[in-house]
Amino acid sequence: MTFQELSQKLPNGFHDAELVRFEMDYLNRRITCNLLVWIGDMENESGREMYRPARLILDEVAYLAIEPPDIRYNWLVPGAVVVDTGEGHPRKGTYSLPDPPPGTSAIWFYLRQTNSFLNLAVGNAFLEWTGPEENRGKDKK
Repeated sequence: MTFQELSQKLPNGFHDAELVRFEMDYLNRRITCNLLVWIGDMENESGREMYRPARLILDEVAYLAIEPPDIRYNWLVPGAVVVDTGEGHPRKGTYSLPDPPPGTSAIWFYLRQTNSFLNLAVGNAFLEWTGPEENRGKDKK
C-alpha cells in the first residue's frame, strides 16, 4: 500500500502525530518511525486526545533529504516532535529534489519543533500498532 493510501485509512492521517524515533536502514532502503498517532475524534469531547503508539515502515526508499532546523526555533529541547505529512514537495528549499522514480511517491514530513521538512520518495508503507490507545486529554471523561 502507498503512504497516501495508508494515511487515508487513519482517522486523522498522520496530522499531529508525534515522532519519537526515526531510523534509516540504507542497506535495505527502509525507514522505520516510532510514532504516537493521533486517533482522536474532534466531535467527541472525551475522545479528542486519543493517541496510539505505532511503528511506520516505509520501504523502497529512493531518497531522503533532511532540512536543517530553523535556528529561530528552540529545537534543542528533548522530546517527541509533532509532525504533519503530505504528498509531493511542500515548497522550494535551498536544494532541488529529484522526481520520484517509478513505483515510488514523493512525500514529506513537516517537523513542527524544528520548522523543517523531511523529504523522501518511498514505495510501500506499513503500519503496525505497538500498544493500546491512550487518552491524553486533561478531562478524560
